[in-house]
Amino acid sequence: MRILQWVTLLAAGAGSFVTACFAVAADERGPLQGFVTPQLSASMQPLGDKAKHPVHSDVEGMSPERVHQRKKLLASGESALASLKPDVALQSFERAALIAHAADTEIALVRAYMQSGAYRRALAFAAHTAGAHLDVADGAALYAWLLYIGGQPAIAQRLLLDTEARLPGSSLLKSVQGQLRSGMPRATPELLAWPYRMAPYSTSNVLPARARILGTGLLLEGGKHALVPLALVSRSGKVWLRNGLGQLVEARLARRTALGIALLSLNQALPTPENMLVSSMAAFPGSVGFAVEYVTATDAAPAWPILKTGFLGGVMPGTDEQKLGIDMPPGPRGGPVFDVSGRLTGLALPAVAGRSDRIVPVSQLSGALTSIASQHAAVRLGTAAPAGAAPKAAVDQVYERSLKIALQVIDEF
Repeated sequence: MRILQWVTLLAAGAGSFVTACFAVAADERGPLQGFVTPQLSASMQPLGDKAKHPVHSDVEGMSPERVHQRKKLLASGESALASLKPDVALQSFERAALIAHAADTEIALVRAYMQSGAYRRALAFAAHTAGAHLDVADGAALYAWLLYIGGQPAIAQRLLLDTEARLPGSSLLKSVQGQLRSGMPRATPELLAWPYRMAPYSTSNVLPARARILGTGLLLEGGKHALVPLALVSRSGKVWLRNGLGQLVEARLARRTALGIALLSLNQALPTPENMLVSSMAAFPGSVGFAVEYVTATDAAPAWPILKTGFLGGVMPGTDEQKLGIDMPPGPRGGPVFDVSGRLTGLALPAVAGRSDRIVPVSQLSGALTSIASQHAAVRLGTAAPAGAAPKAAVDQVYERSLKIALQVIDEF
């Protein structure tokens, strides 16, 4: 069976599969034991260098021709990934996987799934990689990173602690641990090495040298418009937007709203999820919610968004504004907020005048978009969800959707 088909089966139950992996590890080795640039010639270490990136023993003893073939396929796949062609990359990585069962190949597959927006599939295969290659820190490090950014920080930390106990002295694990403990981790240079690169590739050469990440925006249905906090838009009215797949576009100010939010028009449409469901009612105070945003930075490096879970807040005294409620590090906000069923319920905005971070509900956002429809083609947040109760959404499903609709907002320093 092809690697892609096998992983598809795993992805159907990513959450339960992860749990099962931990259970098997506990039974066999004690609690949680074991799971816990296109310039490829410079970025890829020799595949047989066990001191830096150990590979499975399947690679040992292979003929020089097979070793060369495997290395060539990995390099070809990485080049395709850097060119934002994940489907092409997957074909090369799968062929390399058929030559040898090796950690570096499986880690590359995980990143290819992420680059294509398939977070659930990536998470399932990362669980397998971490458990099947217990002597390699790379797989566990990437798995922990994906768990954390997808809203499962407790499991990510337990995984790292267990892996560090088994592989003491790993500088990679220490770097990942330090970033995750910061609350809003960034893929620093040491975390962008091959094969585990903890960020998507992107076409960043069009950006100004002084560009930086200012905050987060929300992509609307159709992929041609976005909402961002007005404070993030410069006087020129031009910004760049990038999704979690590394796809970058230029955008310009289309309209200011009284909500303190700007409507942007994208020069080129970005892909959207197949089903962008919007809640038909305001978020219920005290209910579970998910907030997604990017880490701000003094550079414009691509990154995956970070999802935080918590309980949505109530209305602030003396106002009609609802608290976000979800514990977030200080920041400009601007990202989507989802309800417990994974439906878009609002946009997060930062605290003002000593108040708490707040949610602009979808009712207000939709009203603002309707009021400007005469100047612009009809713009919608998404598809209205059916009224009434809805099943709870898995957190990995919510995160997968956010890879496309949560956007980095980029401008010059």
